[in-house]
Amino acid sequence: MKQRRSTTFSARFGPATHPDHHLWRNGRRWWIAFTFHTADHRKGRVRRSLDTCDLGEARVRRDAFLARFAAQPGRTLSLRYGAAGEPAPLLCCEGAA
Repeated sequence: MKQRRSTTFSARFGPATHPDHHLWRNGRRWWIAFTFHTADHRKGRVRRSLDTCDLGEARVRRDAFLARFAAQPGRTLSLRYGAAGEPAPLLCCEGAA
């Protein structure tokens, strides 16, 4: 059975060549990790549990979390998309407009 990619967030911000971008599994739970830049030229790193063991649900929660985070004023997401084993271009996203 072929798995469907989650494209809600990715379609708005660029082509995600790997459906599990910014996800990792720690034990049984899926987590999200990404970097952001602020308007005052600082950067931060977010690592957060998505509180699910299901990969499909983790993708949906990741997309929703990234979209909410990008919508906050003064924050620029620094997202890296790429296929497994390939270098990924840096995509900076200005808000969720």
